[in-house]
Amino acid sequence: MDTPTQFAVIAFTAFVICVGPALLVPGVLAYSGRWTSWVGPSGSQSTAKHSRLGFMMFWAGAPMTVMDVLLGLEALGVDASLTRELVLAPMILCMPIVMMHIFFLPKLLRPLLLPQWYRDWEDPINERDDQETELRRARRKRLRKLPRAERRRVRLQEKGAAGRLIVVEVDQKVIWEKTSRY
Repeated sequence: MDTPTQFAVIAFTAFVICVGPALLVPGVLAYSGRWTSWVGPSGSQSTAKHSRLGFMMFWAGAPMTVMDVLLGLEALGVDASLTRELVLAPMILCMPIVMMHIFFLPKLLRPLLLPQWYRDWEDPINERDDQETELRRARRKRLRKLPRAERRRVRLQEKGAAGRLIVVEVDQKVIWEKTSRY
């Protein structure tokens, strides 16, 4: 009968053998553009604007699948020290890529790590966000040039505040202000 330790090793090996290809296949489909239902706003755990789940599955499944192959080679008699060293290379390469897809993917790496169909989908969204950012910056810059009371009046007008703003200034310092509803 198997001891609990042997059972844990067998269960873990079976899990790793199944998980690697189970992550790699959807990842390949995501990169080819055949599986796109995961595309959309990112989840709460990610700092990226849009989900990159399919790409993360590819980069997480690749080292696990390589590990499966190397474990198979080790079972066939290849030197264990060689296969253990070869397992580290895909892990060291792929895990930082997974983390970048979760948190922040630099613009320099986008053409290398994102397929063209995804970049084409994301470009109009990023372009619109850039335009909105420029409009906000221009508005802030314009408001900074105005005196404080004038800034407050402009902000209330933009929000559609009813009535008018009553401001009492002494030596160019606002000491009292109130929005009148009359």
